[in-house]
Amino acid sequence: MTEVAKEGKKRSKSAGETTDEGLEGSDARVGAQAAGGRKIRLNLVEDESSALFHFQNALKDRGIKNLEISDIISEALATVPQEWWDTKLEELTPLEWKLHAALGNPEMRAKLMSLLEGKKA
Repeated sequence: MTEVAKEGKKRSKSAGETTDEGLEGSDARVGAQAAGGRKIRLNLVEDESSALFHFQNALKDRGIKNLEISDIISEALATVPQEWWDTKLEELTPLEWKLHAALGNPEMRAKLMSLLEGKKA
């Protein structure tokens, strides 16, 4: 489960939670927060079978410390294809918003009015 909110304050790192400390100075690699990027707070609750959970355990096992996990997650998110984001956005968009957007387009508005009046467009 994910909860996204605008960043108000920096939070300290605890198990299963990412922090945004250090993002401002991160490199410009693909997916990493680049200059002018916008920080968000993201709380993740991962079960023990998730890839992220196993990744964090592997980091601990290998003695890797002081790694900014938010940079890694940003990089991983950058690998998600744009089509996935577009599809997810369409799934989550309420019908009311779609209708309002269609009414703002003169061509679509005419088609909707025609449909409502029982005429073929």
